[in-house]
Amino acid sequence: MVDLHANERLIINQLFDCGIFTSTITPEMTNNTVNAIAALKQPLVQRRITNYLTDLLGMGPYNYQENLLLLVGEQQLTAEEVHVLLATLKAVINEPSIQADDDGRIVSTQTIIRQVRSEVVDLDEKHIFRLIKRLFVERFKLFTPEQLEQAPGDQAILVEEYWSVSPDFTSVAQCLVNSLRTAQQRTPLTEIQQVNRGLLRRRFLSPKVTPYLWTVLVENKVKIAEKWAQLQRFELEIGDDYALLLDQQRQRSTAKPYIIALAVARSLGAGLPQEQLNQRVHQIVERLYGAPQNVSVTLVKEALFENALASKHGQNILPTPLVKRFAVRATEEEKI
Repeated sequence: MVDLHANERLIINQLFDCGIFTSTITPEMTNNTVNAIAALKQPLVQRRITNYLTDLLGMGPYNYQENLLLLVGEQQLTAEEVHVLLATLKAVINEPSIQADDDGRIVSTQTIIRQVRSEVVDLDEKHIFRLIKRLFVERFKLFTPEQLEQAPGDQAILVEEYWSVSPDFTSVAQCLVNSLRTAQQRTPLTEIQQVNRGLLRRRFLSPKVTPYLWTVLVENKVKIAEKWAQLQRFELEIGDDYALLLDQQRQRSTAKPYIIALAVARSLGAGLPQEQLNQRVHQIVERLYGAPQNVSVTLVKEALFENALASKHGQNILPTPLVKRFAVRATEEEKI
């Protein structure tokens, strides 16, 4: 087994985190990222990254002008996200400031949302905004929220929001479009690759929730654990009735949706019918904070599953063994 170099591990881990690794150097980048971008120009480095990911997951990253894209596991896009993503790319590329390659590269948030809404007619503007923010601001980091400064004495109450567009945008957009619209050769996955994709997507496997994958995992646990260990980030923990892909880079979260999700997971007991999950979230909020809170149930449910705190089994929601490691309490300041 060939050991990965530090630059290769950094690139692969970033692909796992946000699905993309861009080649444009910006002032805020760390020296390690700059070194990784330089290393990616070497065909040998590109081959080693592709070979590792292909062996692990059955597919390598899509490469366009040394911008890498890997949409697999947690990074796979839903049909709704693809529709909004393609409409947003089109709207931004057609903006005059982008076509002229102005230094500012600023676009109006509302203008982009309205243009996307004209193509994605089945979604309202609020939902489109949330999806664009999740994809372009938080994940791919191609937009940076901005508010243009007002002149002294300007008494306008409403300040229009803008997005500053990354200099990477055009090349990354082409990378995304090529990857999504080009029919890639899909070779059948091996059993171990299916297990690895399951671990990447769920972070949790068990004989009850994923019986087929569990059998393959148990038979190949040493080989699978060694492969993940090459990234010097993940540790595969296997118990009698569970397996967890533990992420050493994931920091303990103090975000309210995560705290509530953890408390919800600890309350599940032997399981909860899926249709009762929203009600349980509201009950936990009341129990933790003693009063209604402005918390998105959707964000709580996302935190519940993305952090492997619970898993779906048929129409039921089951807790994972991970929740036993945490205690949950709200501070006095949070209760106020």
